[in-house]
Order: sequence, then structure tokens, then C-alpha cells
Amino acid sequence: MQIKSTLTRLILGMTVLLAACSIPNAATAIAPTSTALPPTQIPTATQPPKPNEYIVVAQLNLWYFGKGCYGGFETFDCSGKRSTPLTPALGATYTSSDPKVLQQQIDWAAQNGVDAFSLEWTTPREISGSLETNIDDAFLKAPNLNKIRWCIFYDFILRLGQTPDLKSVNYSNGLNFDDPKVYNTFVDDMVHFAKKYYSQPQYLKIDGRPVIYLWSTWSWKGKYAEAVAEARQKVKAEGYDVFFVADSVWANQFDKKLASQFDADSTFTFLIPGLKWNWKNVQAASVDVDKTYKVWTDRTKGLTVAGRTDAVNFQPSFTPQFDNRLFDPNNSIYVPAESKDQVIAAADVAAKYAQPVGSQNWKLVWLNTWNNWAETTTVEPTIDSGPKYPAGNYQFDMLDIVKQVFGAETFGQ
Repeated sequence: MQIKSTLTRLILGMTVLLAACSIPNAATAIAPTSTALPPTQIPTATQPPKPNEYIVVAQLNLWYFGKGCYGGFETFDCSGKRSTPLTPALGATYTSSDPKVLQQQIDWAAQNGVDAFSLEWTTPREISGSLETNIDDAFLKAPNLNKIRWCIFYDFILRLGQTPDLKSVNYSNGLNFDDPKVYNTFVDDMVHFAKKYYSQPQYLKIDGRPVIYLWSTWSWKGKYAEAVAEARQKVKAEGYDVFFVADSVWANQFDKKLASQFDADSTFTFLIPGLKWNWKNVQAASVDVDKTYKVWTDRTKGLTVAGRTDAVNFQPSFTPQFDNRLFDPNNSIYVPAESKDQVIAAADVAAKYAQPVGSQNWKLVWLNTWNNWAETTTVEPTIDSGPKYPAGNYQFDMLDIVKQVFGAETFGQ
């Protein structure tokens, strides 16, 4: 396997982005400031075309803290240069903890077919720079939270990298659960979520089972099966039967043991391990993603979850485009959307492979992301400025596509 080289590019590259965006000054993290544009400059969305038959879960990043090189919108050399070619409609340098920002994000999601947000979790709030602070003190206090569901996006890489006692863990060759620090931290964190969040009324559940997304599980090795089994047992003791969704998909290999540890397999974006990532546009990427999803779903057919009788579910991701050239010019990836039709084609691939799960036959699709501006994988609306394509300020186009392909939002009706 090519874990080391792939991890160096994918995990460590993502870690630099997310880590830097996730380590603000604590006082800045909760300051409710924003530079939102006047309403006359914010574009309006189109109307819903059809009923919903999918549950769309979008990654909402809470690591935006306004101006400055660690505010989430500027490069980390403190030069003041923007790290994204896009300008959010909420303001060029908005703050994630601003109540008005969160309320608008939830309203836009509910109005345009996004059923839930996945919130990246990095560390417990007692550790400096933790995103748990914004989850607890800002997002969960939004007055319109009843319109949407949410779940934890578990970033185990940043958990290790941002926790002083865990920084000695070497994950450059994969997350090795033979290391007691890796094993015990994972199990303890799963119990932490059960105790703190699963009773929250808006937490996303499938037949009462709380959903949690585990990032970069494709790199796991060692005693991961034992860790997952122990985590399930300890969460069960807290009164919950957890539903694990895992970032497990490889394009060029299949590990039956790994795939069967989780209730559902998925992939974070179209940058799937094993693919070359050299597409000229998102439509070309979608062709390879379609092939990969076909192979993966064929291989998991008839596969049951380890220790259970449930079939392993497949939950595809949908990413509208990728452009990190301003953020990381030394390791840039440019896979633009050249038209609205190309993004629709990408969404159609996800819709095609989403499998029903639970008594309500929900089809979960992971929309990654709502607002990772540095990588331009966003669907959150932008201002009306310049050409929309390629990789320009698309206004409400991306949310229009979400509603067109996946239908209206479910929980806020």
C-alpha cells in the first residue's frame, strides 16, 4: 500500500490547513464580530423544485475568526493575502461564533436542501484552540437550531496534533492502534461524545442511533477493530448504539476487515486515495469517482458490520470543486467547476450510489464542504462579483444544485 506517500499529501496537507484554521486566540474565538455585506449585495436563492428523498449532511467549519493570518481567510505567512478566490456573502472575514452568521447559515441550509451539519471536532474545550468552544457556546445556542440536525465530524489527526500529551504520536504512516495513546484516546473520545452530545435534541440519529463521521479511517492499522468494538460497548453502556460513518474508500484496493468495522463507508471528497487527482475539471473527476463508487459498492455487497447483522451501508460524498492554489501554492490542486451543469453531474453521481438505511430508508450524502473557503469546496453563497466559472463567485448556484438534485430539507418543515 502507498499509505506513506498518500498520507503525506492528503492527511498532512489537510492537517496544515485545518490545524492553522483551528488554533485561534481563545478570546478571538468567541468574539461576535462580523463584516457582513448589506442585504442588497447578497444574492437570492431560487425556489425548490422537488421533494426530498435524501439526507444531505454538510461540513460546517467553525474555525473562522475574522481578520488576521489565523482568522481562516488569510494565508499563514501573515502577509495579509487572501487564501481563497471567493468572497462569502456573509462577509469577507466573518466570525463563526457570531450569532447572526450562524443563524443565517442554518436558515440558508434549511431553505436549500441541507438537512444536517457535521461539525469538525478537534480537542476537548479545556485544550487551547479547541473547536468544542464554538460548538458549545455558539452553534448549540443558535435560536433556529430546531430547523436542522447536526453531528460530530471526528478529526483524529488534529486531536493528536493539537493535544500536548499526544503530539509524540507518529501518524505519517497511518494511524496505528497498536499505540496505546491512539487506542485509548479514540475510545475515550467516543465516550465523551456520548456523555456530552448524544442527548441533544437536534443531534442526527438513524433510528435513535447517533451518527458520527470518522475522518481518514482508510489509514487505520493495528488494533483498530478492537478499539471500535470497545468504543461501541462503552457507548452502549451510556445508553446509545452509535452509528459510525467512516472515510474508508480507496480507489485501488479494498480491505474487507476495515470496511466492515463501520456502519457506513464513505469518502471525504473526490480526492480519493488511489486516484491521480489531475483532472481538468470536476466533471472529469466525477467519471473516476463514479467508477470507484461502483467498484466499492460491488465489493461491499452482502458485507455485514462486524459484530452485527446489519449490512454495511454506503454513503457517498459530493464536492462541487477544489482550488487551493492561493492557500498552498507549493502543493496546489485545481479541479474547478467550469459550469453549473458540471456540478450537477457531480451531485448526480452521489445521488446514484447513496443507499437507503434505517427504517425510514434515508439516503445519506456527505456534502464536503459547506464552507472550507481555502479549498473552494464550498456551497455557502458568495457575493455577485466576476464570472461564476471556473471557480469563481458562484452566488447561490451550489445551493440551487443541492436542492435540485437531493430535494428539499427534511427536519425544518
